[in-house]
Amino acid sequence: MKANEKASLILAERRRMNKVLQEERIGEIYKKIPQIKAIDTLIKETGFKSLDLASKNLDTSAAEEKIKTLKQEKNKLLLANGYKTDYMDLKYHHDLCKDTGFVGTNPCSCRLNLIIEDNYEKSGLRAVINRENFRTFDFSLFSKNPYMGMGISPYENMVDIVKDIKAYINNFDEETGNIYICGDVGRGKTFLINSIAKELLDRNYSVVYMTSTKLFKFLNDYHWAFEDRRANLESQYEMLFDCDLLIIDDLGAETHRSTDQSNLFDVVNERMNKGLPIILSSNFNEDMIGEIYGPRVFSRILGNNSKTYEIFGEDLRLKGTDYDFS
Repeated sequence: MKANEKASLILAERRRMNKVLQEERIGEIYKKIPQIKAIDTLIKETGFKSLDLASKNLDTSAAEEKIKTLKQEKNKLLLANGYKTDYMDLKYHHDLCKDTGFVGTNPCSCRLNLIIEDNYEKSGLRAVINRENFRTFDFSLFSKNPYMGMGISPYENMVDIVKDIKAYINNFDEETGNIYICGDVGRGKTFLINSIAKELLDRNYSVVYMTSTKLFKFLNDYHWAFEDRRANLESQYEMLFDCDLLIIDDLGAETHRSTDQSNLFDVVNERMNKGLPIILSSNFNEDMIGEIYGPRVFSRILGNNSKTYEIFGEDLRLKGTDYDFS
């Protein structure tokens, strides 16, 4: 189930429970203070009379004054018995939208928060991205000295990459091409990926993160599962193809099976046909990935406006940080 649909169901259930709880409070008051039930009956009857008079263009002021007096009497009884005057009213989780999820025609913040929360849950990244994100990204870890004939320093390279990535995020609705991030172990690929994921999740996009090892194991389990087991995996399987962004980390690190090439091609091909991007990271450069997965998969990964970023420099794990600089 998509996050938007789930949010609608949650809001509908909130509205239902709001009514149930109101009815319970009303029942409590009627049992404890029977006079209030009689007053509510009079208010309702007088209200109908007022509507009838209004439909005939007759004066309703007397009826309106009677209703006002009855409500004042009701409030006095509630207060005298230790209740607030709004105790019998309908209560909402969020008063601004009255649990409809919309303010006018615009989604309410409560609806957006439900969607974001669900996307966080499905992403598999909740814990790590609270530590690893653009706010904690430390450029000072990257050397400002030119690196092995690359022409620029690791610092300048990372500044340029992050600038490009942020432009990609700001224009995400229009992005269909994949991003391939490569570099040796410990250069910051996973940290960068986590930063991208958090930024998009916080902007209400659905993101699914999987290492290549877990992805291929899941796909093999799904395809070889019995029908009842496959049904349990169906929603997670569909998310791979339908989420706004799929992240495949550490591509090439898995133990290769004969089915891996076809499984990867199916995922990449279907998402590209839908115009949905993938971000992939690997310790291997483009040529090596082409050799591992073959030209058909390689052309789909890196075709159609896809971009490759190479992160180079010293092993950041030697800098003494607690972050995952894989």
